[in-house]
This record gives sequence, C-alpha cells and structure tokens, in this order.
Amino acid sequence: MRIVNTVLVVAALLAVAGGYLQEKRRLAKVQQLPVAEARALCEAQQLRRERVLMAVTAALLAGAAAAVIARLASS
Repeated sequence: MRIVNTVLVVAALLAVAGGYLQEKRRLAKVQQLPVAEARALCEAQQLRRERVLMAVTAALLAGAAAAVIARLASS
C-alpha cells in the first residue's frame, strides 16, 4: 500500500511541476507578443480550457448517471 501511495504522490508532484512549467512557458510567450496578439492568444486559450472543462464535466455526469442506472438495475 505504501508503494501505491508513493506512486500517487510522485504522480501528483509531476503533474504540478508540469503545469507550472507549462504556465511559465505560456507567460513568456505572451510577454513577447504585441498586446492585441497576446489578448487574442489568451482568449483562445481560455476558450479551449472552458471546452475541455465542459467535456470533462459531461463525461463525469455520464459516468455518474451510468453508475446510478447500474445500481438501480442491480437492486
């Protein structure tokens, strides 16, 4: 069990470090652009993030509904 916990902690640390480095790279790129292009890039990235979150939410909702249906069908 300790190995599983260690693997989960290491995976979480890698995910956080990767997110930090990705954000640092994105901000460096935005700082090099003119204001109008930087704004357009930020808005496009925000729209992309919102779409991903909507897709994840829909998948979780579908999974929860399937679990409830499966639970009702088994009882």
